[in-house]
Amino acid sequence: MPKVFSNLNLNAGTPPRVQPNLGEWGPGMVPTTRSKRRMRIWVGLALFGALLACFLLGWYVYYLMTGSFGFGLGDQG
Repeated sequence: MPKVFSNLNLNAGTPPRVQPNLGEWGPGMVPTTRSKRRMRIWVGLALFGALLACFLLGWYVYYLMTGSFGFGLGDQG
């Protein structure tokens, strides 16, 4: 016979060492939605900064090797 209700114990298959501590109203020491949103923004900014740094480093190495800025800038036409 199929179950009518789902199992509300979300920690059923996990070992006790990885289960969150339960407080009076639910799990304790769990990040809030606001802190997760803030961390997503910081990770996005860090990724953008890392990609920009890689691009600028490549552009600088290209300039050192060719003497040209690239993109048609500084060419003797």
